[in-house]
Amino acid sequence: MTATAPKDLTPLVTGNLWRAIWTMSWPLLLMTIANSFVGLVDVYVASFLGSDTQAAVGLAEHVLFLFLLFILSVGVGSTAIVARAFGAGDKASMIKATGQSFALSILLGLGMTVTATLLGHYALPFFTSSAVVLQVGRSYLIAYSFVLIPFSMTCIANAVFRAIGDSKTPLYIVSVVTAINIAGDFLTVMYGWPVKGLGVLGMAYAALVGSSVGAILAVLAIRRSVLKDSLKSIYPLNSNEIMRIAKIGVPSALQRLAWSLSVFVVFFILARCPDSVSALASWTIGMRVESLIFMPLMALSLAVASIVGQNLGAGEHDRAFKAGWRVTWIGIWSMTVLGCVLYFSATPIAQLMSQDPSTIAYTANYLRINALGEPFLALGMVLTGALQGAGDTKTPMYVTLICNWIIRLPIAFVLALTLHRGPEGVWWAMIFSVLTQGLLIAWRYQSKLWMEA
Repeated sequence: MTATAPKDLTPLVTGNLWRAIWTMSWPLLLMTIANSFVGLVDVYVASFLGSDTQAAVGLAEHVLFLFLLFILSVGVGSTAIVARAFGAGDKASMIKATGQSFALSILLGLGMTVTATLLGHYALPFFTSSAVVLQVGRSYLIAYSFVLIPFSMTCIANAVFRAIGDSKTPLYIVSVVTAINIAGDFLTVMYGWPVKGLGVLGMAYAALVGSSVGAILAVLAIRRSVLKDSLKSIYPLNSNEIMRIAKIGVPSALQRLAWSLSVFVVFFILARCPDSVSALASWTIGMRVESLIFMPLMALSLAVASIVGQNLGAGEHDRAFKAGWRVTWIGIWSMTVLGCVLYFSATPIAQLMSQDPSTIAYTANYLRINALGEPFLALGMVLTGALQGAGDTKTPMYVTLICNWIIRLPIAFVLALTLHRGPEGVWWAMIFSVLTQGLLIAWRYQSKLWMEA
């Protein structure tokens, strides 16, 4: 049985390659920008509750990311397998992989909710010495953990839609979720609706409502697509298919885990700098602001993963290779321009996001220094997406381990604490690791060995 692309899906394996790139990229660009706005609004709204709350939100969300990455890794495996099957015209494999991906993600969502709740009680004290940050972060983490269940369903639905060349449906779903989330942040925290005094809990509840609506929309969209039969394949579990997805997804999860755990070490270092609360708040703000720039790279990464996967499935190896570099150069030039904007706008942006002088100074410094590495960030992120679309998730995992744990963290510790450069030392360590990571990923991609993955 073969799969036939619906009329509204542009084939990614034939025709003009630039058109295929554009068709996949622009909806995903809008989608990732929408996603980044949620995090930015979270930090902005938290600023009205104080720097302690900003730091707490940043800490809790990094703990949550530790769990989200496992769900996201299932999406990576699903995209690679479904895209190849779709490119090869193998509908049976496509349906089976989609259904089992849903099953695995739902189980993960349930397990992660329980685990995150436990960590909220017992693990957060290891990452902050501030009693206020601990109390607020714990409440936010426990409430937000329930978002993991509907998020898992939405994540997999969006991943398989991308795999078959449909980037507009994920945009629609994420846009609705984003609108609900942002509106909920302002209504609950700043206007006290529907209940006064919720504080950061209002932000968590807004995220839960938004994600639940997104999950419902995702299931309805699946039922109206060429993937509708996958909903009948969720049960029973197929161990062989689960292992096939995991073989690709687990290295991606470990890659993100390596990065996420390194973030906790950065928190550890910043917490021991003078004026630690401002340092942690600046890190939280800086990451959210920078996400407005590097999240579009995620759009390009997601787009090229689908294009490369489908073309490899169709036997179009040269087209797959060219697509990777074309999308990468789009990212590099875009990030060069945006990096310049970020560098020269660092202070006004920092002043917009905080009222604390120390936090403003640290944040502006963060933005200026990290702006210098944006082109290399593009090089690494986009080509990582190409490798993952081909099923080569081990290389990005190894590179991330090296660049974060052998390069970034030791240099950050020495510069910030031993040489007393404070947060600025951490920012410079980040730049050096990003540069190295981009060059190593580019070397792997150019070798073409990933085509054998």
